[in-house]
Amino acid sequence: MEVYLRDHFAGATAGLALAQRCRRNNIGTGLDAELAGIETEIDDDRRRLQAMMSRLGVAPSPLKSTLGSFAELVGRLKGNGRIVRPSPVSPVVELEGLAAGIVTKRNLWRSLRVAAPNHGGLDIAELDLLVERATSQLARVTTAHDRAAEAAFGPPVRSVTASELAS
Repeated sequence: MEVYLRDHFAGATAGLALAQRCRRNNIGTGLDAELAGIETEIDDDRRRLQAMMSRLGVAPSPLKSTLGSFAELVGRLKGNGRIVRPSPVSPVVELEGLAAGIVTKRNLWRSLRVAAPNHGGLDIAELDLLVERATSQLARVTTAHDRAAEAAFGPPVRSVTASELAS
């Protein structure tokens, strides 16, 4: 379980950095307030994971956490056709990454929920709350993603029929 928890803590470190970047990159877009709330919750989730690890006698791996942060930085280097500033598609891709991280985190909480009866450092009620919160985060990020996709790609284009062209 130690390796599993350390890996998830490294992922939580990268996920928090991604949530912070998403919020910063969306200031003034109408998504920033929602993303600020999600960022705060993700920070709290990471702290709760660290507390659980401490109760179980597991310390985070500084190397894995550094690698998680580095992986988030490398994720910024995607080819988006822009060198200095983000492209209009960047929020869509960032929110997709954030959603993937939240799904992974929810699976962590669910796995720990299953393991809780055998590990005194895990609280079933707390894990149930964290599963619910991750589900809520995923719903809110999905809604933000849909809004970002519409802003990036525009509303669907209506095709013109042959009869309309003939008139």
